[in-house]
Amino acid sequence: MANVVALAGPDCKPVLLSLDHEQLESGDRCMLPALHSGSFLIMAPTWEQVRGANYGTMGRPVGGTVHRPDGSSQLVMHVPDATWRYENVSGEPTFIENPTDRWSLDAEGTMVHAVKSPNTMYLTMGIGSPSLLLRAYDTFPPNASHGLNDQRFVDPSAPRQISVRGRAGWEVTARDQHANESVTYVFDAELGVAVRWQQGEAWIELESPTLDELFDPALFEWSGASRSAEDDMAKHQREHEERQRALAGIPQAIPTWLPLTTHVQSQSGDPRTGELSLSISGHAPQFTLRRWVTTIGEPKLEWPNDTTPERHRQSIGDWTYEIRSYQDIEEGECVRIVESIVPVDPPDRDAAEITSELAAEEHDRREAEVLATLGTGRILADHLKDESLLIRTDFSDDDAWCAVAVAAMAPIEQGDGTEFAAYLTCIDNRENDGMTVEGLLDALGDQPPYYAFLVDAESMQNPEMPIVVVYTGPDESDRPRGRTFRVIPSEMWGVENNLSIANMDFESFADSADEDGVFRGFPEPVRPVEEVTTREIAQWIAGDLHTDTLRELHAVLDGRKYQYPVQLFEVDMLEVHTQTRDAHNSSADILGYDEFLEATSSGGPALRGSVPAHNAYWWFVLDPSSHRPLAAYRIRYQPYTPPPAEDGVPQTLRFEVPFVNTEPVSAALLTDDDDLVDRSIVKDAILTEAARLHSDAAITGGEPIMPRIPRLPGFSIGAHLRIDGEQLFYVAIVTGVHDEFIVKEVPATGIRIVGPGEP
Repeated sequence: MANVVALAGPDCKPVLLSLDHEQLESGDRCMLPALHSGSFLIMAPTWEQVRGANYGTMGRPVGGTVHRPDGSSQLVMHVPDATWRYENVSGEPTFIENPTDRWSLDAEGTMVHAVKSPNTMYLTMGIGSPSLLLRAYDTFPPNASHGLNDQRFVDPSAPRQISVRGRAGWEVTARDQHANESVTYVFDAELGVAVRWQQGEAWIELESPTLDELFDPALFEWSGASRSAEDDMAKHQREHEERQRALAGIPQAIPTWLPLTTHVQSQSGDPRTGELSLSISGHAPQFTLRRWVTTIGEPKLEWPNDTTPERHRQSIGDWTYEIRSYQDIEEGECVRIVESIVPVDPPDRDAAEITSELAAEEHDRREAEVLATLGTGRILADHLKDESLLIRTDFSDDDAWCAVAVAAMAPIEQGDGTEFAAYLTCIDNRENDGMTVEGLLDALGDQPPYYAFLVDAESMQNPEMPIVVVYTGPDESDRPRGRTFRVIPSEMWGVENNLSIANMDFESFADSADEDGVFRGFPEPVRPVEEVTTREIAQWIAGDLHTDTLRELHAVLDGRKYQYPVQLFEVDMLEVHTQTRDAHNSSADILGYDEFLEATSSGGPALRGSVPAHNAYWWFVLDPSSHRPLAAYRIRYQPYTPPPAEDGVPQTLRFEVPFVNTEPVSAALLTDDDDLVDRSIVKDAILTEAARLHSDAAITGGEPIMPRIPRLPGFSIGAHLRIDGEQLFYVAIVTGVHDEFIVKEVPATGIRIVGPGEP
């Protein structure tokens, strides 16, 4: 059973290769911990190569769909250096820029026009500008124009293979020294365009990237209705002045004492007379002082105070005071600051009246937000592309519809401080009254996304509010168009989030619905009841080897030099019997299959475990109380056979060694008490071979990747080297001779290490 992976070729394009099950078990990208038949060493490109591929996109038209964590997306087109167009999911422009003008869509749906000026600075608000992806090279420019540019992507990591929205790419993480945070980019392996940017919890991704597409110049002009940005500027200025006048009318809470650090410097003087002139200055800590009437209650924290650490809180008279600061301020000093405040009178109104007024305003604000999301009057035909639709089909109870829609979109706490929510476009229009699944399919046509949600009478009347989920994609034998299930609101986020990015299939949820057709979440994953090692398994079964298969399993485990982890799960043997019978056919290469089925056919409690072997896997069941072996079987996999060579396709280097390591190794379980190879000796062997191949070069690196190296003939160890500035990868293979290694420089196309006679 083989899996396909990509190796980086000389031009940074992926070369597809196949790895068997054991190699994927190892989880190591650059080096497989154990040497198996048909194993590979995957050679990633260097950061310089990945960066060069991104530099290759400079000056070229680029586009794609930008996705954000809140579920929103927009189509973005860019022609360097200063021409842009953003479109929403309905294909309407929301932002247009060319060298002389800018248009942006305001909250009322009107384009705001600004004539660009070299004296005007434009800022992008929100999470991540698309330029972070389409112009990633600005983050690490070839020639930094000022000091900050060479501080935004420092000490990049070695590229790591990853997939973003179905496209292979290379992930690189570096340090933004200006923001003092790590930044991660993923670069498309084919085009070199950045397809993911992440800093902290903020991220954006690029779907379906294009390069060198000839955009119509008319896309970057706007001839429709618009208003001048100068009108907005005047409005903002008036609002700012009104706010400042209102703030000026509020009596201030002014402390009369601050903790000062005094700085003194002598300027002049005469030691004979004692005359001295001093320059004296004081420094007080910077802090924010908040206050509120205690009986009214604390107001909501807003930026930037919500991110500033709280240092002290104290109530005096009618007021509660709070000190927030990034600087440490001693508790006693905070108390003295607050107690030095000159008291002022609270507002001359009843506190209960003010509280009621604020509550009513908050209620109106929330109600307005809800109404804005309910989609009242929206026309279904205007929202058929790339939106997760929640369509109302019953109009008997407006309050019930509102409750279902709000519950479906509500953020759901995950228990670790994170929240997930379904990002839905609500359609509340009486044109859809009584709409059936068939009517929905006719209305949507055959364009993606291939799902929709319906709120019908059952959704509104049932206390669980089960919402209908409909598959609207192509009709297939195993996936009929129009298939449905229901989902409760608290699980909507998982269904919508995963279907919207095609991370899971419709069937994954539909097949997991309860007997009444309602999906209430996936069952908790089965967890092991014991975590042991192969040594313990070998000791437990040694006293009851009543079949040839068990004797073979014991010989395999007892002959191993190093521990390997084993997880044991509580099972019913009748279920194991059924699963084993249905999972394998008679043509498979299985040892002990019939006796395993017979031993498990009577049912009863057991512990089930599995252990990898060379080109094979062992499965066994134990008595749960005594750990006595009940049965075992081994399934052997066919060794990997490489595909025929093709003209013009780079070939992976086949490297034959005189022995094969057949023992899987867990790096996590290796200890200093095990028989280990000295890492310094491995490094010396690698550097010696590198010096032989590159006699006049400057060579650095060579540290083995693994912190502990088992002494197993055939075990391979990888190491990175820099040779005259170029990053190369070497592999050393343990031999049966003490401290002797076979060392090989890995070409850019990768290497496949095989045993004697293997293909």
